[in-house]
Amino acid sequence: MRMQSDYSREKIVSQVHQEWLDEVSSIIVSKLNSDSQDLANLLQDTSDGIDSGETEKALKTLTEKLQSKLPKKKDDENLDLKIDWIQAFNELTDEIPSEIELPQQEERFNASESDSVFIKAGKLVKRVTRSTSSFGTSAGNSVRGIVGAEKKNPAVWSHTVPLKNIVEFNLLNLSDWVYSWNNELRKLESEVLLEADAWMLHSSGLISFEKNKAKAKDEEGGEETEGEDIIDTKPTESTPTEADIATFFEEALRALNSLKEGFKKRLDSDLDEIGSKIEECIAKAGTFELSEGDYSQEKISQKEKSIASITQKNAAIWAELFAVLVDRVSLSMNFMHLHENVQERVEGFSSSIDELFEVTMEEPSEVLMEQLEKAIAVFNESENRSLKEIRDFSTKHLNDISEHIEVKMIQPLTEFMEEAIFSTKLDRFTAAIPEWTKDQPEKVILVEKLDMTKLPPDFEFESVDWQVLVQRVMNNQIAKEFIPKQVKPEEFLANVLNELQEISQIVFTNLEIADEVKKSDEEEPFEVAREGLERARVKLDELIQKIHTKREGLATRLSGQREVAFTKLAMLLEKQDVKEVRMAGAEFMAKETAIDWKTKFQVRWAIISEKVELVARFIWKKAKLYFQNIRKFLGFAEKEELEGDKTDLATFLSETDEKIAELPFIYRRLFDFKKEVDDRFYIRKPEQFERFKKGYELWQNNFPSTLAIVGEKGSGKSLFTRILIQEVLVKNDVIEINFKDTVWRPKQLVSKISTALKIDDAETIEDLIAAIKRKKKRVVVILENVQNCYLRNISGFEAIEQMMLLISETNKEILWITTATRYGWLFLDRVLSVSDYFTHTVESDNLIGEQIEQVILKRHRASGYQLHFLADENTKKSRTFKKLMGDEKKTQEFLQERYFEKMAKLAEGNSSIAMIFWIRSINEYDDTHFYIKPFDFNTITRIDELDSAELFALAAYILHDSLLPEELAEIMHQPLRNSKLMVSRLTSRSILYKTDHGYMLNQLIYRQVVRVLKEANYIH
Repeated sequence: MRMQSDYSREKIVSQVHQEWLDEVSSIIVSKLNSDSQDLANLLQDTSDGIDSGETEKALKTLTEKLQSKLPKKKDDENLDLKIDWIQAFNELTDEIPSEIELPQQEERFNASESDSVFIKAGKLVKRVTRSTSSFGTSAGNSVRGIVGAEKKNPAVWSHTVPLKNIVEFNLLNLSDWVYSWNNELRKLESEVLLEADAWMLHSSGLISFEKNKAKAKDEEGGEETEGEDIIDTKPTESTPTEADIATFFEEALRALNSLKEGFKKRLDSDLDEIGSKIEECIAKAGTFELSEGDYSQEKISQKEKSIASITQKNAAIWAELFAVLVDRVSLSMNFMHLHENVQERVEGFSSSIDELFEVTMEEPSEVLMEQLEKAIAVFNESENRSLKEIRDFSTKHLNDISEHIEVKMIQPLTEFMEEAIFSTKLDRFTAAIPEWTKDQPEKVILVEKLDMTKLPPDFEFESVDWQVLVQRVMNNQIAKEFIPKQVKPEEFLANVLNELQEISQIVFTNLEIADEVKKSDEEEPFEVAREGLERARVKLDELIQKIHTKREGLATRLSGQREVAFTKLAMLLEKQDVKEVRMAGAEFMAKETAIDWKTKFQVRWAIISEKVELVARFIWKKAKLYFQNIRKFLGFAEKEELEGDKTDLATFLSETDEKIAELPFIYRRLFDFKKEVDDRFYIRKPEQFERFKKGYELWQNNFPSTLAIVGEKGSGKSLFTRILIQEVLVKNDVIEINFKDTVWRPKQLVSKISTALKIDDAETIEDLIAAIKRKKKRVVVILENVQNCYLRNISGFEAIEQMMLLISETNKEILWITTATRYGWLFLDRVLSVSDYFTHTVESDNLIGEQIEQVILKRHRASGYQLHFLADENTKKSRTFKKLMGDEKKTQEFLQERYFEKMAKLAEGNSSIAMIFWIRSINEYDDTHFYIKPFDFNTITRIDELDSAELFALAAYILHDSLLPEELAEIMHQPLRNSKLMVSRLTSRSILYKTDHGYMLNQLIYRQVVRVLKEANYIH
């Protein structure tokens, strides 16, 4: 509109305040109401969704709608923005006159204190000019009055006001309000997104789990374990619920309303300021106080462009932040889905493991416990029952329990181990873990820095690898921990199987041995059975606890490792620390590809420590040796141990008998080395049975084959032959001939063998050979104790020579198997080369240390007692023992290993000697435990004070096993009287003892006698 001059200042001011600014207020308030209502509706919809129990869906909808509000980019990469409020203002100002003319106010002439010097000077000039003009007009009017002419009014000073530009320019100052409103609104929306993200992470309990753990560690003063090194030292917080997030949205709605009201008040204030500014500009426009260029259209266009630029910039900042925050919420949701899926899979796997434990171990164990308790109750009520009834009870319960253990427990467990079912489950579980993470984004953007105190905010984003990190964390914390190599399921099942077999042995042994109790024994049979069953029950209870602990341990460990893995990742998401995320990725990558540096350091340190310790020991030994020499030189040497400190042989033997008598009945039976070994306790050597099996097959195919079993007394030769009969020699009749007495005359030999073979009229070995060859039926003949078939003198070898002839002549018709003591066999081999007559020979006394340990522990475990090893004085001084004293388990393992090493050296492969050493090593026992302390045989007086004749006699007993005084006289080439006296002396000293078949060497000192005779070259 062109200039108008019919406007009054009052009218213009009234229009500014009552029309134009009111319309501006309506435009802005409409925008405010529209923006706030859109967000309020979104917040309310989300709150309603939470109240209806669909929190995740509501939050997802929230993020999607907030994201949809973001302006889209145009082809020029700028955002497609329309500044509606400026367009509305332009429409409003189009109706305002472009220019108006108004009289200048008096203030434009009078200087004020706030005016600058320039303004004051200008106003002075204006006043002077106006006064001059007014004086001239007054003077002229005076003259006109005199002449009667019409007077003129004084000239009115007016100014042209560019009203439209002034209004339009000043209204653009509302941009600050619009910026602030948009920023505050975006800030509130950002806080909503951040809260949604935080709630997603915290509601799982992962963050509070870590913080609680950190607090507990701080309270205990403990250190973090590997894989759990992210610690937040903030106070412990509770896990937020849906009620908490619902409360937040209610507060957000209140905050929005408060923000809206605040900005309404600010708008009124800003409009008042703009109205005042417009009034001022109207008053000064067209004067020298206000340049016309300040409100030119060019200035307005520049301001609009600046507003558009700032709006574009702010919108771009918020759009970038929103895109990242929305992705962050989506990532948290995705992460929580992964957490839920993994939790579900872990729980499913735990359930399958629980079922495996219950079906294969726990339920059968409970049934077995019921059987044992029922049997114990029966035996508790058996005091007045007859021995026959007790034996019937024993047999019945033995059969029931044995069948249950074998069929319901041992066989299924064996199948599980053979088929590796447990390992297969673990393999499948760990192999599936990488697939779980495939839906995680490969890369994510982390908000490393976000400062919302400035608007628009300051922030820093950075992209990091996420999927790979999740895979590595899951692999390291879960998959790596549950591979079969780590869990060792077959090893655990093998231990369970061994303990079940032990329980079976305890039950079988005690119920079986209860039948052997005689009236001469102090024990009652029902008491023996009951005590054995009670020990089996205790053992079973311990096994059930181990199984339960293993199952609970696996479940707890699996759940714990899952929590550790997801807590680690959740804390990384919460902290948004790019450096920490990358360090975590590098850490887990290093764990996948290399040995941890701590392990390397420990290995190197162990090597260095060992070398330093060896050097220190060497220096100490040398220093100790020099010190002893100096003490000896100066006369301060320690006194040698007196011979009286030793225990004499008779005392040792007496103490051994007392020790055996004091043992529980079950233990005496299990460790009775004079009794034939039970099959259950026999230590098999498969290669020996294979060798004899091949020999037997050769003989069956008409190839000459002869077998010999050689071993020290008490090494299990008789049991070996019995097992051969049961398992190998099954296709032919077996005839056993045992030379318990000394048979050294040919006639005696022929008679004994003929009788066994049911051959009549065979007086010579030739007759016997001929009779055997005439027989059509082939048989197996076992000749036991062939060391008793000769005497060690010039004419004492006829019988053994004829036996070798018989064997060599009839080895196709008869499979000859002989047994002999080691030293008797070695002597015969040196004299007669008896080994040449046999195609297959095995040794029964060459048990290695590990087998000797099995000999003892198999028997001990069958008793049902527990073991506890005690350290002797030498062991207590050892450095290794001192290092292990704080760890009871490792201490016991060390003492057990050390004990059986010593036993193996002493026994030299002989199980009977090992049992004697074991019995003498029993320090004490109670209802549950045997306490073992190595017995020192060095404290026993040696037997080398015997004279040469007595040593020669003992050598004869070693070679022949049993001898009568008459036979000893033949060997010694001495009168019978002297032989009887010598046997009497040795018997009185308990070196020999009398049997039905002659005198024999006391097994308790068998090893000592052998060593002395070897040292003196009486035997080899």
